[in-house]
Amino acid sequence: MTMFWSIFALALMLPAVWLSWTQKADEHSLFFRGALFLALAGPSFVSIIHLGGHWDSGISISLWLTVSFSLLMFFCLSLIEKQFSRLAPLLLPYLFVLAIFAVIWQGHITHQNIKSAADFWLIVHIIASIVTYALCTLAAIAAFSVLLKERALKAKKMESRFLELLPSIYDSDRFQVSLLTMAEVILGLGILTGMARQYSETSVFLQIDHKTLLAFIAFVVIAVLLALHRYIGIRGQNAVRFVLAVYLLLTLAYPGVKFVTDFILTETS
Repeated sequence: MTMFWSIFALALMLPAVWLSWTQKADEHSLFFRGALFLALAGPSFVSIIHLGGHWDSGISISLWLTVSFSLLMFFCLSLIEKQFSRLAPLLLPYLFVLAIFAVIWQGHITHQNIKSAADFWLIVHIIASIVTYALCTLAAIAAFSVLLKERALKAKKMESRFLELLPSIYDSDRFQVSLLTMAEVILGLGILTGMARQYSETSVFLQIDHKTLLAFIAFVVIAVLLALHRYIGIRGQNAVRFVLAVYLLLTLAYPGVKFVTDFILTETS
């Protein structure tokens, strides 16, 4: 039954993907909002079914939650900032591909009951981690938009129909910095709540593992980028490298660790 709803969720995402590639977002606002709401409803419903009263730490649900939270934030931010919706031609196909992988990797489930007093910190830590990764997903899409437009500008090929769908370089650069600023705050919260949970369980504030180390490095890289942007004015492809580096680090820390745990270690054990 879960597989049926997963396939159905994929189908609900298709209208939004198709609309994002056919017209500028501001040219089909009403239809696009409706399609985007459907695209959000599908993965969100599948995520709820997956969880079923337990925290599932498998890679499939991690991808579904990434898709759901990324769509939710995109939907909300596009209501606030009209130009933000023009990232849809890059974001929606990418999230659709992630959803396909979530369906392919479905069945590898690891339930974790959240019952102890210390689990309050676990819940906050999980939410902070998911929100951080969703924000960095949007930031990486904005960075990729900058990269595509700047390369086309240098090659004098700005007449592309696809590039016309995307926001301006200025807007995309502004989006990526704003998104990373929010991600930095929430990532910091995630690190602190992780330390609080660690201390409540082991009386040790910090136990370094791959995920923690990658999260700390990502936090520092974001801080460096924001400082350079504020005091030096770094932007364009120079800023893009920082953003994509952060996204790579968090991808290795979040779904990457789960992939290793669910598949590589399982297959070799």
